[in-house]
Amino acid sequence: MGNRVLRRLGGLAAVIGGGLLAVDVGLHLFTDDTETAQELAGVAHEVWHLPGIVALPLSLLGLIAIYLTQSEETGALGVWGFGLLVVGMTIGAIYSTVFHGIFLPAIEDLQSGLFKELVDNTTTAQFVRGAVVQGLGLGLGAILFGVATIRAKVLPAIAGWMFIAAALLAAANQAFAEAQLISRTLFAAGFIWFGVALGRTTPTRTGAMV
Repeated sequence: MGNRVLRRLGGLAAVIGGGLLAVDVGLHLFTDDTETAQELAGVAHEVWHLPGIVALPLSLLGLIAIYLTQSEETGALGVWGFGLLVVGMTIGAIYSTVFHGIFLPAIEDLQSGLFKELVDNTTTAQFVRGAVVQGLGLGLGAILFGVATIRAKVLPAIAGWMFIAAALLAAANQAFAEAQLISRTLFAAGFIWFGVALGRTTPTRTGAMV
């Protein structure tokens, strides 16, 4: 009974986290980091990014429930995928909170052009974030976790495929700008799909939920 409650709570966290990730994607269709608060109808950057910041810890809780539900079947592949995803999502959450909630607001009142210059140019922090978060965490980690999920046949295979497709698109975000938005949308959908599956019923070990 306790495991069922924890699984359903984790599923709820995954659904809410995925939903907030989708909201964050929608908000990014209308704004970007080069715009000042004055250009964003007077709304500060940290408010625009709040759904995405809140979504990350909720999605992380959901990911833990997703992994524990199929941990025996995913084996070493699942361990590596889960571990890399946790690292990538944790660093991503910290980076987003500091960058959008503290750093950008603090420089808005500094010299003209500095805000846009810092956003448009790659800094060491942005490079590390790209390599760790997008390359290892949301890239390799999501692919390994997706493949492990498909092979385990405990949770829906389609959610695993969403993670894989999202990871591949995240790697291609330098090629065309739309890739990142599509990637994040697929990650959001994957978490929602996983979360619904966790809350709907008790997974079987025979692939009944695939």
